[in-house]
Amino acid sequence: MYEDEPQDKVHDVLDRAVFGGHPLGRRVLGEAEVISSIPIPDIDAYHRARYTGANIVVAAAGNLDHDEIVELSRRHVEPPASATGEGAVEPPELDGAQFAFQQKDTEQFHIAFGGPGIDRSDDRRYAITILDAVFGGSTSSRLFREVREKRGLAYAVGSYTQQYVDSGLVGLYIGTREENVEEACGIIGRELASIHADGITDEELERAKEHVKGRMVLSSESTAARMGRIGKALLFDLPLLTLDELIEKVDAVTGDEVAELARDLYDPAALSAAAIAPNEDRFRSALAPVNEALAAA
Repeated sequence: MYEDEPQDKVHDVLDRAVFGGHPLGRRVLGEAEVISSIPIPDIDAYHRARYTGANIVVAAAGNLDHDEIVELSRRHVEPPASATGEGAVEPPELDGAQFAFQQKDTEQFHIAFGGPGIDRSDDRRYAITILDAVFGGSTSSRLFREVREKRGLAYAVGSYTQQYVDSGLVGLYIGTREENVEEACGIIGRELASIHADGITDEELERAKEHVKGRMVLSSESTAARMGRIGKALLFDLPLLTLDELIEKVDAVTGDEVAELARDLYDPAALSAAAIAPNEDRFRSALAPVNEALAAA
């Protein structure tokens, strides 16, 4: 089923281009031939080694009895006294921008560009949220307006960020018909070059801040989201901030901080390119406005 979802799978193709042979370059789902070859005792041993109290955090939110949750946690998941954590994770060694293509007879060209980002403990994570909202992470973003609203070149277009323990990724995706690939890549290349060189405007900064803060407030209204935020903070060893503290962090982001991130992360020449589409030559020839070196390779 996954093989028939190129709009999802292209992100795994991009991960492989950006991270190469590092585990971050492998898809979480795995490969069918590998999964089918694993002996049941190996799966059982992995489960026994990993699904232990030492590797589990317990988070709870809502109308509950705190002492009762603590007692249940101690009874069922408290780690043994001798439990030790794993060593520090080494960040991946990257080889620069790469080209990755998977041929498939799809109606659209599914295209992704991306490069290394920041890890989840980086204090710039608030600034990168603002940068992403301006560039392609919202319906008022540059990519959405230029590609979809003004020209109707694609229904799905946008950017995203991912933060891991040891590194991160910035990426963007577009799904478009073959006759629109060249024009769409041209616009993407132009917008990348613009935000990389000039950063964002004061108006964009304020609008993005309101957008990000609005999402934070809305998510806080969900008990499940609150539980998830607590759990992630514990699991990733991050400070657990209140909603007011998070909003203060967003408000403190400056235009200069966003511009510096754009210079570091949105250099078109540093971005890898990936696609799932019927025609590799058509895709490669359209890459010049984004990354001329990949187009010529």
